[in-house]
Amino acid sequence: MPDSALPAAAPVPVRTLLGHRDVELAAHCLATMVHCSADPVQLVIHEDGSLTAADAIRLGEALPGARIIRRNEADARMREKLAHHPQAQMFRETSVWGLKLLDMALCEPGDCYYLDSDIRFFRPFQGLFCRPGLAGRSVFLRDTVWTAYSIRPWHLWGRRRLRVVEGINTGLSLIDRALYDLDFVEWFLTQPDWRVIPAWTEPTCWAALAARTNGHAADPAQITNLYPGATVTDETVGAHFLSAYRGCFAAELAAPVAQEKAAAKLRFQPLRPLGAVSLGLNQLMRKASNQIACNRRPPAAKG
Repeated sequence: MPDSALPAAAPVPVRTLLGHRDVELAAHCLATMVHCSADPVQLVIHEDGSLTAADAIRLGEALPGARIIRRNEADARMREKLAHHPQAQMFRETSVWGLKLLDMALCEPGDCYYLDSDIRFFRPFQGLFCRPGLAGRSVFLRDTVWTAYSIRPWHLWGRRRLRVVEGINTGLSLIDRALYDLDFVEWFLTQPDWRVIPAWTEPTCWAALAARTNGHAADPAQITNLYPGATVTDETVGAHFLSAYRGCFAAELAAPVAQEKAAAKLRFQPLRPLGAVSLGLNQLMRKASNQIACNRRPPAAKG
């Protein structure tokens, strides 16, 4: 059979979680993903309950072909799927991050391909959103600066010792559906002392899942988290425009896509186990950095 007669690969559903506040940013960033992926994709937008009718029209204009799963529709599906997992259901009901941890993998059949709506791409790429690149493993972003986990170092030893991988960022969260263990997620969520920083429960649970599922990270030289001092180079395929520092990278956010470049093949690196000492040192450094930033703020005006 000639190549021209071979059936085209079915588009991979790439999911994102979106609210009203971020519609314009998402319209810009997600369009670069759709246009730059050499592997066929279909964008699936899981909305957090805040999207308006006008938002849906705007997204349809910017992202033709995208599907929107409304919050009430997802709630009905997930109540059934989580009927025997009360802690997971509670986490989903009380935290928007529960949607990211649970819905992206469970709401519809198939492997989980999740991308934050503030990640944009600069050039064509391949090998990220395709079955061969995901079979038998999970994939995340590598956070080379901070370990944003909800646990303390002593949780990594002792009777209930938790295994997690080195610092990840879940702006990109991919997992072979056969490896996503809902019973393990439920068990993790039943440990209240592992949720010292509630907002970081979701990435910590993913880090624990990654330790059990052949966790990998996209090469940070190709997809980078834009902390102060980070740069976009000829090797950069995409970047995560972190909200706290987005204003420092306005030029990069608006840069044109280099469509003339050949599709870069994504590289993946195995994630290593995270030890208590490494976690403790990272948390101390983060605390010191936050204190320095706090001391530099001008005093509040008296009124």
